Amino acid sequence: MVQVTVLHLSKLTAITNKVRCLPLLIFVIFLITFYPSSTQAAAVIEQSIEEKLSAIVSSSKSAERKVIGLVASSQGDDLVLVKLKLIKIYRKSSQHKKAAELLNQLLNDLQQFDDELKINILISHAQLQRSNNKYADAANTMLTRVLPIALPSSPQLAKIYQLTGVFFRLQMKLDQAKKYYHLALKHFRDVNDKEGEAKIYSNLGVLYESLGDLVLAADYQKKAMRYFEKVNDVEELATNYFNLGELYFRSKDYHKSLAFYVQALALDTQLNSMQDVGYDHHRIGTIFLRQRNFIEALASTQKAIEIFIDLSAQQVLSRAYVQQAKIYADMNNSKARLKSLNLAKNSAQQAASDHQLRVVWHSFGRYYLEKGEYQTAKSYAEKAHSLSDKLGLSIYQLDDYELLSQVYEKLENYQLSYQFLQMAFNIQLQLNSEQQIKEMERHKRDINLLQEQVKVTKLEKEQLRIEEEVIAHKAINQRNISIFFIMIVLFVVIVFMLYQRRKIALLKAKLYQDALAEKNQLLADVSHELRTPLTALKLQIDALRYKVVENVDLSYQKLSAKVMDINRLIADIYELATSDANGLSFTAKQCDVIPILREWNNEFSQYVEQQDFSWRLCTHVESAQVKIDIDRIKQVLSNLISNSVNYTDKPGEIQLSATIRQDSLVLIVKDSAPTVNDADLEKIFERLYRVEKSRNRQTGGSGLGLAISQNIILAHQGEIFAKKSNTGGLAVIIKLPIFKNI
Repeated sequence: MVQVTVLHLSKLTAITNKVRCLPLLIFVIFLITFYPSSTQAAAVIEQSIEEKLSAIVSSSKSAERKVIGLVASSQGDDLVLVKLKLIKIYRKSSQHKKAAELLNQLLNDLQQFDDELKINILISHAQLQRSNNKYADAANTMLTRVLPIALPSSPQLAKIYQLTGVFFRLQMKLDQAKKYYHLALKHFRDVNDKEGEAKIYSNLGVLYESLGDLVLAADYQKKAMRYFEKVNDVEELATNYFNLGELYFRSKDYHKSLAFYVQALALDTQLNSMQDVGYDHHRIGTIFLRQRNFIEALASTQKAIEIFIDLSAQQVLSRAYVQQAKIYADMNNSKARLKSLNLAKNSAQQAASDHQLRVVWHSFGRYYLEKGEYQTAKSYAEKAHSLSDKLGLSIYQLDDYELLSQVYEKLENYQLSYQFLQMAFNIQLQLNSEQQIKEMERHKRDINLLQEQVKVTKLEKEQLRIEEEVIAHKAINQRNISIFFIMIVLFVVIVFMLYQRRKIALLKAKLYQDALAEKNQLLADVSHELRTPLTALKLQIDALRYKVVENVDLSYQKLSAKVMDINRLIADIYELATSDANGLSFTAKQCDVIPILREWNNEFSQYVEQQDFSWRLCTHVESAQVKIDIDRIKQVLSNLISNSVNYTDKPGEIQLSATIRQDSLVLIVKDSAPTVNDADLEKIFERLYRVEKSRNRQTGGSGLGLAISQNIILAHQGEIFAKKSNTGGLAVIIKLPIFKNI
């Protein structure tokens, strides 16, 4: 029973170890399935700071938070680039105070940076000056501080020329602007920078539109549009849409113009570029004014005014007030018109812009002409005329000549009136020649065709994107199906693990209950076995105590015998416990067992024959090599022979035989009657087992010998069992493996 329990426990341990390995196996499967390979992981390369910053295109709060996050994790030159990006976001989102504070920090440390970083910082400084409508200061920064440190080989030289041209154009110094635009275009072409070229085309389109050459303006804007639509540069595309809106506005195609302005507004709003949003609202208001939609015109213009006030952008604010005055003029609200004109004058004077002052003086001249105050109108018209001649802008000169012609007509100075009218007519002919009109119409058709092509391209891209999404969804679905099946497998494995754990727990509980029952049975048997000699011992002692025995020496001998029985029982219990715990002292060695059996024969025969039994040793082989502990094997044989002597009826026969069968040495100890029932043959090796439970052992013995013998034989990788003998008694068979030399 103990051996069976030990075997079950060893199997249980193996099963438990396998179950414990299952979570590790699941984890490995999960890693193999879902975790990227080392090759894929190695392909993930950390982005440079320039790549991270270029990916942030808007000026929204989320973009601002991203850049602020990069400030905390950057240092050295990277930190400077991040701060410049943050300054740009502050500038675009009208947070000019924050932009100035951060920029001043960099300007204070300017000398410690290399030339390329200095250029970037100074360009940022010039752009902030532009946002504050200090166009002359911005141009001066580029000419006196940036260009002197820019080497001919500098990759930023083309951008420097471009920005310098922009700042001159904003001052309406168009010849100087054109000069720097063409320098920038040359450098962009030299380095094959297509994006730079497209930006210059857009700038040149605006410049020629300001010069009144709508044909060239349309040609350049068309070139820019081809590129920006292709690469989807949101910021530049918004600028290009605005410029195209300007072209269609100048050609009086207000429907097309409004469509481009609305597209520009959507992109600028997305970018959170507030100054550009103000420009968009201003021009949308202009379109509504031309369409006689005064309510929408006032609403859009008011939005522009509010934005420009927040930005302190005095020049464009003045322009918005002038537009507001025009709306009130068409609405016959003279009082509101004059108020708007005065606000426009104040803003223009703060901006110190000749260009905008000319617009304001012209508007005042028109106002006083309509009011019948001709001398005042003449004064303002002459101021406007003086500035338009100074600026050399044909479109402004045309308007001022027409106004002066009308004023002098009212003053009845017909000669000057005709003279100014003739000058206006000549400019009109110059601006509106038949060839120019045809060219302009052709460019408009080209732009319309380009728009249609862009729409087709976008539809194709959208179709391709949808197809890619379908493929991606299929891949995701396949992955989800794979994950589903893997989850099912994992679920089954987990259920199996739980089942196995429960099964193991139940087996442990059963083995524990069996071991407990076995322990209780052992304690009961040991108690029973000890009770008999102890009772006899007590009776013998009482007899000696009360002096009721006749032969004292005999009583002492009996006492000694009982003590020896108890001592032998305790020794057997200890030896059995030691063998159960694999603690038997064991020294195995190779030997020929047949001569050893013959050597033991005299001892065995003498013991058996003294008990009035016949003895016989039968060796059917001359040699049998085995690896055994000789003393332990002798202990087993002695115990078996002793049992035969104790339980065989006299006169009887006891026999020991040795033979070899199928690579095993077979030792058989058999005796004569009585025998053992078939049901008891397997049980006699259980500790303290008795065939008759109620019978005390009159012949001595602990009842543990066969259990000890079984443990010894099993320790030799052998086997031991019992069966009925052919002599009417019991035969105990021992099988030990034959030793083979390898």
